[in-house]
Amino acid sequence: MQNESGVKERIKKFIAYLNISEREFCRTIGVGSAYIASIKRSIKADKLEAITEQYPQLNPVWLMRGEGEMLLSVRPEADAMPKSAEIAPSEMLYKLLEDAKEEKARLLSIIESQQRTIEMLAEQNKKAAAQPESNAGCAAAV
Repeated sequence: MQNESGVKERIKKFIAYLNISEREFCRTIGVGSAYIASIKRSIKADKLEAITEQYPQLNPVWLMRGEGEMLLSVRPEADAMPKSAEIAPSEMLYKLLEDAKEEKARLLSIIESQQRTIEMLAEQNKKAAAQPESNAGCAAAV
């Protein structure tokens, strides 16, 4: 159950940190006031983009996966860090989207496999339902 409401709970935690209402948060990202309550498992890429545009201090990896810190830290020594060591928010979003695409492909593969199994079992069931009538005489004769 934690996995199911993780993103929703992290959004609520961030809103509490901002000390604003859920309604205000929803307004700033351009969604209806019931949006947060409607979150089931995750949020769509367009909503994540709107959130990161309005709240650039929010770590999108933390929001989506619960990994790392809630806020992207801005440390004075970060300026001394080479740019190649930093990960831009757009790169994080790209990585999250790529992960989502891979997960979608994996889940579609599972669904297709299950559909083939269902079709095979339905065919076997159909054949089995037709057989008892022809075998009924054999069973009585034994």
